[in-house]
Amino acid sequence: MGINADAAQSSTCDVAPPVHQQAGSQQAGSQQAGSQQAGSQQAGSQQAGSQRLGSRRAFHPLGSRTAGLWLALAAVLSGLPSRVAALDRVVMTRDGARRPLAGRVIAEAQDGGVVLQTADGVLWPLQPEDFVERKADNEPFQALSREEITTRLLADLPAGFRIHTTANYLIGYNTSLAYAQWCGALYERLHRGFHTFWDARGVDLKAPEFPLVALVFDSQESYVRGVRGELGAAATSIVGYYSPSTNRVNMYDLTGVEGLRPPGERVNSTTLINQILQRPEAAPMVATIVHEATHQLAFNCGLQTRLADNPVWVSEGLAVYFETPDLKSAKGWSSIGSLNRNRLIQFRKYLARRGPDSLEKLIRDDLRFREPATAIDAYAESWALHYFLLRTKSKEYASYVKRIGGKPPVIYDSPEERLAEFQAAFGSDLRKLDSEFLRYLRKLD
Repeated sequence: MGINADAAQSSTCDVAPPVHQQAGSQQAGSQQAGSQQAGSQQAGSQQAGSQRLGSRRAFHPLGSRTAGLWLALAAVLSGLPSRVAALDRVVMTRDGARRPLAGRVIAEAQDGGVVLQTADGVLWPLQPEDFVERKADNEPFQALSREEITTRLLADLPAGFRIHTTANYLIGYNTSLAYAQWCGALYERLHRGFHTFWDARGVDLKAPEFPLVALVFDSQESYVRGVRGELGAAATSIVGYYSPSTNRVNMYDLTGVEGLRPPGERVNSTTLINQILQRPEAAPMVATIVHEATHQLAFNCGLQTRLADNPVWVSEGLAVYFETPDLKSAKGWSSIGSLNRNRLIQFRKYLARRGPDSLEKLIRDDLRFREPATAIDAYAESWALHYFLLRTKSKEYASYVKRIGGKPPVIYDSPEERLAEFQAAFGSDLRKLDSEFLRYLRKLD
């Protein structure tokens, strides 16, 4: 049984853009075919590694300069408390343009640089030279409502976008309504499965402070135009990604990918979308958009904190653990935590050259994820470690992830601190744990 968009969503409606915006969406043009896209299944995580700051992609609406801003702020923010009570109003200038902003300061440096969070959840890294004006008042910070964010999205997005709403998501789209409904249903089922999974393990999740937003472009071409400011040249090779800066998932309509849609077929029902995306060659691409939505949930439900020192092996291993899609059920998500055979195969290939300190290196820092030559093995080992820990040391993992979730933004642990934190949860004898880990993985079929 395929996803039933109506049954899978408790509340749906669609909002059109204002009258002055032109309606209609561009149709998918020529797309790169299955095998090339399948090779990009790490999508907005692994392939954007060159723009990553720690465990985060350093993306922002203001463009590629942001990575340097995060780094500069991080150098002087460490150890300073955040100030979140008052509302700050600033006028910033960058690249010759002025922009007024109002929000809360979540971290401030001694030199006056700040990370400002606006009422739509976007994080703005601001250096002292970016300020034209700055003042604080006593007005409390208040997140925008779903209706207010809908209005803002329609004003900011290109002409032709509409908003499809579900119980927990705002889906901005310029593709077919059927595909927006399919994505909304998929994400709602992931949302339920995510909460059920952590509830069963004694991890209390919080309700997101900001509405969860996903943007679906009608084609790879329009997607590349829309996200090039964040991804740069990498946009052409990434199927979808979660941006910690904007707090949004961005993707494009996968049914338009060459080789997936039957020639001459018009995709206007969730049943047909399911049939197309259940094909084996589509699986890595669907896994990517699930993977990125898992990041969004983790960062909005209290499991992790945006811009905190989240070890990459935790962030990515967790997303890979959840990424196996279950498209045959309209209600549940039985595939959460199921055996990811592609990752298992890769991990077994890695075993032939795996050093005795591989586990320690994975835990201590994020270097293996930043190097193209080692990233794919790091992803595989992160998945394997999550598979082992969540199935054999679930209570210890729950305690560990609670501690990770409490980390403040822009405060960075040393490699020794990361290792000690892991050992406090899982034991000081890493060699013993590593032996158990490898023995467990070798028994898997």
